[in-house]
Amino acid sequence: MGLNHNDKIQAYINQVCSQVRFRDVHQDIRLELETHINEAIEEYLSQGSSEEEAIKKAIAQMGDPETIGKELNQVHKPKPDWIVLLLSFLFINIGLLAMYIIQKQGLLPPIQIFNRSLFFSFVGVVTIIGLYFFDYRKLEKYSKHIYLGTLLLLIYTILFGRQVSGSRAWLNIGPFSINFVANSPLLFIVAFAGLFNNWNWSKSFKLLQGLALLGMPLLLYLAAPSLSTGVIYIVACMVLMFISGAKFKEIASIPVSFLTILTLAVLMEPYRLERLKNFFIFLNPENDPLGIGYLNVQLHKIITNSGLWGQGLTFKPRVLPELHTDFIFAFITYTFGWVGSILLITFVIIFLIRIASIARQVKLTYAKLLISGVIAILSIQFLWNILMNLGLAPLSSVGLPFISYGGSQLFTNAITVGIILSIYRRRNISQSCKLS
Repeated sequence: MGLNHNDKIQAYINQVCSQVRFRDVHQDIRLELETHINEAIEEYLSQGSSEEEAIKKAIAQMGDPETIGKELNQVHKPKPDWIVLLLSFLFINIGLLAMYIIQKQGLLPPIQIFNRSLFFSFVGVVTIIGLYFFDYRKLEKYSKHIYLGTLLLLIYTILFGRQVSGSRAWLNIGPFSINFVANSPLLFIVAFAGLFNNWNWSKSFKLLQGLALLGMPLLLYLAAPSLSTGVIYIVACMVLMFISGAKFKEIASIPVSFLTILTLAVLMEPYRLERLKNFFIFLNPENDPLGIGYLNVQLHKIITNSGLWGQGLTFKPRVLPELHTDFIFAFITYTFGWVGSILLITFVIIFLIRIASIARQVKLTYAKLLISGVIAILSIQFLWNILMNLGLAPLSSVGLPFISYGGSQLFTNAITVGIILSIYRRRNISQSCKLS
């Protein structure tokens, strides 16, 4: 029987751990205490003490177990990352304020977007709190199931889902309608974080297997079709490959494959070339100001006329479709001015930087992969929506996270924040600590 299994040592460690309320760190504390006690025992043994005397002296040297336990309890006391949490709630409330103004002014058909947003926000907050207490590490062993389940649901949605704006992306579940295509990248990232943990990209078989796993959802996004979701997915996958140890040439195979598939799709169906040209109409909307370039022209007028302090509650109805979703940033800029939009952009940057700093703090590779993937998704969504409202990116159905109207989007964003907070809560847990 080794010294670590000595009854006196274990009794001492148990007494220390009994003072630490956060049970998730008990295993790390045990390993640390055992290491210190063993080092002390070896020192006393080298000085000529018997094993029993060495154990007794080593334990005495460690100090009072209750005192140490209380000190460790303070060190390991779990707490949320208040910056991420408060900024998430701020974004949600900005969205609620925007929905209230839009509904109050009657800028959309008579739908109760504020009332619905209030309900979605409540569900989102409950989700964030619930996932904060949930141990994210439990997801890793279900990575294959999450991947396969998401893939099958994506296939079902594309085959039998509701078609909106030329894309079959909506999945009806009872009374609820979910844009499953747009929200599925998060599920794939959760799956890939587990699948690619300790993945050896340098082996040819592993590389081909990994590319096959990454490629199947990409083909489905192009089949939907949803080019914007495909781009968001590609960026997140490239980040995951980089964090999991893939080299540049291996990472580059993802965008190259995407462009190859897209080229083949255009060659097989020439009409898609026209749709692709329309995708980049933002570069010169004046070529068709009353047609495909109309929305870009309107956005330019709105942003230009916003002014430093905004135009207040003077937004005219029917100027922009999807005002509460795709073009919410333009509405905020027009209503509250460049001061309001610059403040919002500043908060977004702080939010993303803070999440990135959490990724650097965590010790588990799985956690690094998970948080790196979700920050990639959030970054592209924030960036794309803001840039397209400013006329600097193609128009697409990419909403502004937390702020744009939509229950499924807000629920997905809440899951993202909940996972981030769960990781932060357990950031000090080491790689050697096994999930009980």
